Amino acid sequence: MLHVKKYNGILFSLVPTVILFCAIVSLSGFSKNNTKTEDPALLAAHIDSLVKYRAYYPFIRYEKNYIEWFGSAGIGSFFRKVAQTDTRKLKILHIGDSHIQADIPSGYVRERLQETFGYGGRGLVFPFKAAGTHAAYDYKTSCSGRWEYNRNIQRDYRYDMGLIGATIHTSDSCASFKLIFREGYIKENFTLLKIYCKQDSLSYDLKIKTSSGEVPVHVDCNDYANSKPYVVLKMAEATDTLQVFVNKTEAKQNFFECYGLLIENDEDRGVLYNSTGINGAGYVSFLRQRVFGQQLQELKPDLVIIDMGANDFNARVYNDAAMESNLVRIINSIRDSAPEAAILISNAQDIYYRRKYNVTQCKDFMQMTLRVAQKYHCAFYNYYTVSGGRRSMDQWYKNGLARKDKVHLSAPGYYIRGELLLNAMLNSYVVWLQQQNDTLIADQHLLDTLALKKYFDEEINFKTVAAKPLHVAVSNNEENDNEGSDVTYYKIRKGDNLGAIAERFGVRVSQLQQWNALSGTKIIAGATLVIYKKSTTSTPLNIPEKPAGTKPVNHSSTVPATSGRTVAGKKSYKVVSGDNLWLIAKKFNTTVEKIKQLNGLKTDKLSINQILLIP
Repeated sequence: MLHVKKYNGILFSLVPTVILFCAIVSLSGFSKNNTKTEDPALLAAHIDSLVKYRAYYPFIRYEKNYIEWFGSAGIGSFFRKVAQTDTRKLKILHIGDSHIQADIPSGYVRERLQETFGYGGRGLVFPFKAAGTHAAYDYKTSCSGRWEYNRNIQRDYRYDMGLIGATIHTSDSCASFKLIFREGYIKENFTLLKIYCKQDSLSYDLKIKTSSGEVPVHVDCNDYANSKPYVVLKMAEATDTLQVFVNKTEAKQNFFECYGLLIENDEDRGVLYNSTGINGAGYVSFLRQRVFGQQLQELKPDLVIIDMGANDFNARVYNDAAMESNLVRIINSIRDSAPEAAILISNAQDIYYRRKYNVTQCKDFMQMTLRVAQKYHCAFYNYYTVSGGRRSMDQWYKNGLARKDKVHLSAPGYYIRGELLLNAMLNSYVVWLQQQNDTLIADQHLLDTLALKKYFDEEINFKTVAAKPLHVAVSNNEENDNEGSDVTYYKIRKGDNLGAIAERFGVRVSQLQQWNALSGTKIIAGATLVIYKKSTTSTPLNIPEKPAGTKPVNHSSTVPATSGRTVAGKKSYKVVSGDNLWLIAKKFNTTVEKIKQLNGLKTDKLSINQILLIP
């Protein structure tokens, strides 16, 4: 039976990384023969224009939303690599805990980066149902047969664990698992599948079935000539459904052990953003992942984000020396296996224990992570300060951005977290473009953050940093329509149901579920839903607006589908898989801004087969 479930100090997180990539793509500003170079000042101005906040909350320290780096090993090398996404794949690994397992903030970053720098792949995924937990927001998992598992949070474990921090194992020759991705999240160039597994003479082989309905493909899991920690399947076409069956082909075969799957394109281009969060994970649990180094060495990431640690001290005595020692061990482990990778250290938001005891160790943790980042030349994102510091979680909760446990955020809260991270990266990238320093220390290199108004949506009635919050979740029974914005926060009333709410706002129930990370239709009175307006030109996470099978509508142009032809005095170009505005601008010796202006584009997002007019 199948079971289906679904910056004074500067900070940086995974989400900012996404924007950063976009900025870098524009940074490259050169053709492949280096005959054309963008003015760094113009590029910096362009990147700065991408910084945007759709909501304002007085408890969030927007003026401190930067990342800080200490030495060339921090982030400068990563910034340089971002300029190469048209000729090499930019790889990011985001390591986290429960804030990351559902992949909402990190997924936001992934989508935004890939929209600008190219779709390098979905990244690492895992059959979480077989491991007794939930998957990310963009796919569901199910399994059949008998499965055993380990997650890194378990003190006693039988099986090796790698990049993801979880492993599934079976001796059942009839076992299988399935991954089903939501519409729009698997791009047509995602045709390369890597299955991280134990390759052994006793291992079962695999049969892989995709949504194409074709005969399952046989995969050998004991290929002695294979020096990689994974087996590879080049699929004929991208698929939104992967069904994996163990396949006993020899009598001696008696097990299969899987560490995860990686889905990417078959070209060396674009952004490959991997998020690997495990509920309850921390520094101690990470150190149990014995084959992490082997798999990391093969992944060859350009940036590794360490975004966890609160589980090591929440409800426990804070041991500063032990925390620092474990963090240093993690840094050394990463550098041993991926010496070229930049490392970004983030810290924890203000949290509570049992809803009413404020965890003051969060500040100690912040100071420790800063100290380690300085000493070991890492990049640093002070999310604790940016998110508001001590007791700011009360405000997050009152504004519908956090859950009742005052540890985890609501779906709208996680979108805010993602947006902050993304903009932090962009802000720091602007500094790097202007100064080209190997070190950025906040107190020495602060940008002018007094004129914050320009970074907020024009529709926001921005007055001062201490102004009344805007676009906040309502605290009464009246919904906040937020006229002129693309987002509404609705407080659920007694008697409400998803169907009625969806009809009221002109959206689908499936969209409400996706936007708010709901696995079912159960809702609770008093909770807050995030709703994106149907009329928006772009919605977070590329939520599809059309039913499955409906061809996308090109809103930017009604020009016939041509490629490079002249139409009404202007050339037209048909967008193909792997395209982004930067690459198209380079191809036609123009700029991203000119293309966007001519076509009335408000974002960098493109659709395959979309027709663009070229200046």
